[in-house]
Amino acid sequence: MNYELEIAFDFKNSKEYFVRYEPIELTDSEKIPEKLKNKKLYVFEKVKPKAKNIGTFLLEFLNLDFSNALHLNYFLVHYFLVNFIASKKNYLNFEYYKSIDLTSEIMDNPKIILTEDEFIDYAEGTKLLYFSFIDSAQFVFRNIAEKIYFKTLFDSSTEEDSDYESLKILKDNETYESILDNISENFKDIKMNFDLDSFFLGSNANKSKDNIRYYYSSNDFTCLLFICMKEFMNYKNSFRIIKCKNCNHYFIPKTAHKTLYCDNIFKDGLTCKEFADKVSSSRTYTNDPICKKYRNRYKNLSKQASISNNPEVLALYERYKVDGAIMLDRYKHDEISGSDFKKWIDGMKIRK
Repeated sequence: MNYELEIAFDFKNSKEYFVRYEPIELTDSEKIPEKLKNKKLYVFEKVKPKAKNIGTFLLEFLNLDFSNALHLNYFLVHYFLVNFIASKKNYLNFEYYKSIDLTSEIMDNPKIILTEDEFIDYAEGTKLLYFSFIDSAQFVFRNIAEKIYFKTLFDSSTEEDSDYESLKILKDNETYESILDNISENFKDIKMNFDLDSFFLGSNANKSKDNIRYYYSSNDFTCLLFICMKEFMNYKNSFRIIKCKNCNHYFIPKTAHKTLYCDNIFKDGLTCKEFADKVSSSRTYTNDPICKKYRNRYKNLSKQASISNNPEVLALYERYKVDGAIMLDRYKHDEISGSDFKKWIDGMKIRK
């Protein structure tokens, strides 16, 4: 039986569908041999895909904290364990590993079935073997999301490294396209499939099937993460992943407007975006020295423009009114630092 992870995209409705396998306790006593009826058994069953917002799988992976045992166990059980077993990468010498014999005894159509002891052994074993791999994969995809993939490699390289000069160039103009093209050779274990009835488990109720022509499958979750980013980038040029400046969670903005804050609830019932707006509104000309400096420069330029016939002074004042309002708003929303705003204000004067 094929236990690959599968994903399909309905870009028309901004939805994605993900197929994975859940461990379900086997309770049909008629199918359990007498010698195993005193054991708790788990069978991995294919979960019918449900519509989720585009990017759900990718963002879930980026936002998990693998130093947290609950997060790590969740990921192993839902996205890794069954694929590890099915692909026969069984490098661990488990005392209880008898799943193939057990399966043939219980089911006519072989499925992966584990005793509770086996389940625990596999979960703990894969955790020990693959924690570093999973954690490293998250580190890489976070760097891709933030467009600092080449920069991170460059920062850890030396002039003696063969790729030092190329990284030096690549880091200054990182795009999703340049990064994904560079690493595509590492993600070949992926297939494109067209049997949508199989993907949707024969369901005719799903209206999104009309908008989906194919789906992807792989035993390697990193390949599906890669294809997610590739598909999103190809679908929308403005696609981007943002790390919320407030809660540090990754999110995909719903609009093309620039934003640094997500819509997750952060504090006192306020979302990160609402909380940031509340904080920014507290920055006034009286309690923030840089806002006060901005206001004073505005007053000085206004006064100079009212008494001067110098076209340069008038042009500078008009520019300050327009650009200054934009810079002030960016500063209040933490899109630029205080030092950068101060430097801009200091530069808005007639050069003698």
